Amino acid sequence: MIQGFFVFCTSIKCIMSESFFEKEENVKQYLEMTADYDGLWFYEQFKKHIPPSYKALELGMGPGKDLDNIRQSYHVVGSDFSFTFAELYKRQHPEVKIMVLDAVTIKTPKRFNCIYSNKVLHHLTAKDLSASIQRQAQVLEKDGLIFHTFWKGTGEENYEGMLFNYYEIEALKELFDASFEIVHIDTYQEFKEDDSILLVARKK
Repeated sequence: MIQGFFVFCTSIKCIMSESFFEKEENVKQYLEMTADYDGLWFYEQFKKHIPPSYKALELGMGPGKDLDNIRQSYHVVGSDFSFTFAELYKRQHPEVKIMVLDAVTIKTPKRFNCIYSNKVLHHLTAKDLSASIQRQAQVLEKDGLIFHTFWKGTGEENYEGMLFNYYEIEALKELFDASFEIVHIDTYQEFKEDDSILLVARKK
């Protein structure tokens, strides 16, 4: 699973390895590795749960595949921890608003109706994920929604400095319960049956 995830992961918020994606040659290599990912399933699910009038913020945009899809129908701002990813995407799409943001602190005065990520937040430690959840609630407007995916399972692994935390549905419900009301949570298949979880929740 780790190898497959490394190929398709869109996150830059990794433990001990942030500098890897600050080198443009590494980013370009990563773009080649993820060239076949189209993100259409993620986009279709997003449209099912997020109203088209909502202004959205993506955390951990990486190469911007999901951002490309979602901005077809939504007003969306992309963000990533890596300045290199953000800058490369901005060169190709100067019309799109891009920010360099940490997924934990989300330091922006802007407010959004939706915050989403695709296999990003499981790179955070448990403490950082809790802090991120609280901060997301602060950044969202009233009745704002979150839309996140996670790898399903238990425990954690470290792949060449990247932290991977796995979650079961009940564990995610407990983590998000203080700040959010769960709207939808279910498993889905990315590489094998029920290996992933989609969570949609509304700010309390």
